[in-house]
Amino acid sequence: MKICILGLGRVFQHYEKNFIDDLLVSNNKIYVFDSDLKQLEIVNKKNNYTRLSSMDQLIEEKIDIGIVSTPSGTHYEITKFLLNNGINVLTEKPPTMNEKELKELINLARYKCLKYGVIFQNRLNRSMQIARQIIDKQLLGDITVCSIKLHWCREQEYYNDEWHGTWKQDGGVINQQAIHHVDAMQWLNGPLDCVSSCSANLINNLEAEDTMIALVKFKNGSIGTIEASTAIRPKDKEASIFLSGTKGFLKVGGVALNLIEEYSFNCDDKLLLERLNNASVNVETGYGTSHKKVVKDFINAVSNDEDPCITASSTINTVRAINALYMSSESMKWANVDEYSISNYLGK
Repeated sequence: MKICILGLGRVFQHYEKNFIDDLLVSNNKIYVFDSDLKQLEIVNKKNNYTRLSSMDQLIEEKIDIGIVSTPSGTHYEITKFLLNNGINVLTEKPPTMNEKELKELINLARYKCLKYGVIFQNRLNRSMQIARQIIDKQLLGDITVCSIKLHWCREQEYYNDEWHGTWKQDGGVINQQAIHHVDAMQWLNGPLDCVSSCSANLINNLEAEDTMIALVKFKNGSIGTIEASTAIRPKDKEASIFLSGTKGFLKVGGVALNLIEEYSFNCDDKLLLERLNNASVNVETGYGTSHKKVVKDFINAVSNDEDPCITASSTINTVRAINALYMSSESMKWANVDEYSISNYLGK
């Protein structure tokens, strides 16, 4: 496969540390592109990637897969360009800043017979996979409470570039960091129905929010809370999801939904309990370790003409929820989570 990674910032550094060498060993050819030519030069000096200095070169090189890790607000236009030119797309979150753009790209990918996936890597964490099995087997009974906490630290330096924390290119903590956890809670417990949120800038200076607190109600009748903040000091503390049902509870925590922290439910399946007790994986950062799984799965999907494990279609509810959370904060009212959920600021 000819694979081009577009955008050589913080996420790319995580790629380099965790899996790019594996892709090269597998006889894939790795290309890199960034509109910042200085960044492109720095990366090229360190590694033997094929450097592309313009988007048109992706077409000339007949790239098979484009991995989009550029600023959030550029994902829509870049993905559209790639799909229109016959290139399969795997994009970092958010796929787009609103549902209308996302559905347009999903339809375009179908029309072009191309694969379109999104990197919500936490879905593939061992801890999350076993949590999904426990819920699917009804071992917690009917879910009554589902809540997430994202207590992370981002210093002001993080927001002092041209895009982090801006409405046009990013949004705040709920769209930049906690979107992973909003995705996780819906992946485990089904879609949200309505939300009531309040946002603030408690420490950091940015256009959007560094903290959002919300009450949420799910379509299955359960309720929960969202606590999301990058104003925690002096370091990342927690990224967790707690589910309680009529038969028991389960908490997945760590800094990247990587640890089974607590559970209580009846289970006679010794093999499942063994997997549960061995599902925790230590990680260094909130990125976790599952990017590699998502990328390898996507390559296999393209090779075998199959759907990737995380399709763009499966993320529609997440994009809806993020916009509804912003709508509620903007209006100081409850907001429905549906196709009409569009923030007045996000992406504008």
